[in-house]
Amino acid sequence: MTIVLDPGGFRSELLIRQAYEEESLTCPDIDERRSPTMLLFPRSYVDAVNALPSQKRHDFCFVGGLYRPETFEQRRWILDYARRRFTDRSYLLLTDGANRHARLGAFDHTGVEPDVFIPKEVAPADRAFFHAHYFEVLRRSELTLCPAGDLPWSMRFFEAIMCRSIPIISDLAHAGRNDLERSIGYQVLLCDDEPIFDPAVAEHNYRLFIRYQTLLDDRHA
Repeated sequence: MTIVLDPGGFRSELLIRQAYEEESLTCPDIDERRSPTMLLFPRSYVDAVNALPSQKRHDFCFVGGLYRPETFEQRRWILDYARRRFTDRSYLLLTDGANRHARLGAFDHTGVEPDVFIPKEVAPADRAFFHAHYFEVLRRSELTLCPAGDLPWSMRFFEAIMCRSIPIISDLAHAGRNDLERSIGYQVLLCDDEPIFDPAVAEHNYRLFIRYQTLLDDRHA
């Protein structure tokens, strides 16, 4: 089968293929130059997330890269946000900041936490690895900062929703790769909104995620 995503990335393609394989289904040909599709996550991801501790220990979190030239301008707002909003309950880990970042407080684990996974630094075939520590932080967080990445969206947006954490973004255009994904109806917070966690919103988003971004039935919702 052929998968051409626009925008995409190797990890997105791996996840779609894995989603079909785990359901013993044939992956169809996908060519987003002709018609958009939705990014899919495999059953194993959903089950692994749901097996993680679910008590919300953190109010805010961000785990990911910041300082690469391709991403810094889109993500620099998270530094100011962390300075203003993060508390002793928060969790910040800049995976590329060990040698260039001045830690912002007790919540900042940059350069301290050794369990770091950077998909861009592994072979393409290994980029669908389920990094348990990363997902546990999201699962335990009420709100997750989801800045754009190399492109005006990030995988973290969907991963946060899968973990029942409400995404915080700087622009509604970052709520998906394309208009089809942005039309799902996820409820999000903008970075200028009052950051209030509503468990009902997190659950609503999770149910939409299961319906539209997995091949699972509603029993997983």
